[in-house]
This record gives sequence, C-alpha cells and structure tokens, in this order.
Amino acid sequence: MTQNVYRRGFTIIELVIALALIGALIVVILPSFISFRRSSALNTEAEDLVTVINRARLLSVSSKNDQQFGVHFDTDRAVLYQGPTYTSTDPTNEIHVLNSLVTLSGTTINGGGSEVLFQKVTGATSQNATTTLVVTGTTASTTILILPTGVVTAS
Repeated sequence: MTQNVYRRGFTIIELVIALALIGALIVVILPSFISFRRSSALNTEAEDLVTVINRARLLSVSSKNDQQFGVHFDTDRAVLYQGPTYTSTDPTNEIHVLNSLVTLSGTTINGGGSEVLFQKVTGATSQNATTTLVVTGTTASTTILILPTGVVTAS
C-alpha cells in the first residue's frame, strides 16, 4: 500500500518570492504615499492659515470688543491677536501651530515686522503681506497674499 504524503507549508523559494513581491510593492507605493501626505499637509495648512487671517479681518470689521485684530507670523505658527499690538503672553491669543511638515518662509510685510493688523470697520490693512508655506525638504509651496484691502488669496 502506497501512502501519499502531502506536506503542508511553504517552501523557502515561495517565501522569498512573496517577500520580494511585498518589497517591490512597498518601493512603488511608499514614495506616492509620502508625496500625498506632504501635499495634503500643505493644502490643509494653507486653508487653515487663510481662515485665521480672514477671521482676524472679520473680527476687526465687526469691531468685536471695540478692538482691532491681527495675525503674528512665526516660522512654525500663526497667532491671531486682539488689540493694536501683538503681545506673546496675552491670554486672548489664538495660536495656530503648523503641521511639522510645513513651515512659513519668506514672510514679507509692508513696513516690516511680523504682524498684519486689520482696521476696524473696513478690514483694510497698511501692512499688506506675502508669506509662503513650504513643505520641509521639498520645493512644494503655496503663497499667501494679503492685499491692502485685507482680502487674502492663496496660490
């Protein structure tokens, strides 16, 4: 009587081929995933920064608390502040910390400094500005422009 012996499991060759296929998939997919993550972070931070700037302008237009509002720019954050001057310790400051993949670079403000202050009622500013959000380690960027009218654009 002949017995058929079936062996269960994988051979070394089958395991090596499976691992090679998995490795190839990772090599192909990982750069796309990293690129998508960076692009997504840039888009999200650009939208958030425009929202913070627009919020400061709208609060100034409405003259909330009979105050002006502005935005202070650092490389890793934007701070919405109340009043004619920025004070880092003011408890009313609203701090927006940027994603660690994105930094603010090349902020240019008319008249110097690192703040844009909006006028009550009109929402205009004499400190029109340009700043660029840059994805760390790449050339991907979005430029934020604040016009003298207070209107904000991103490109």
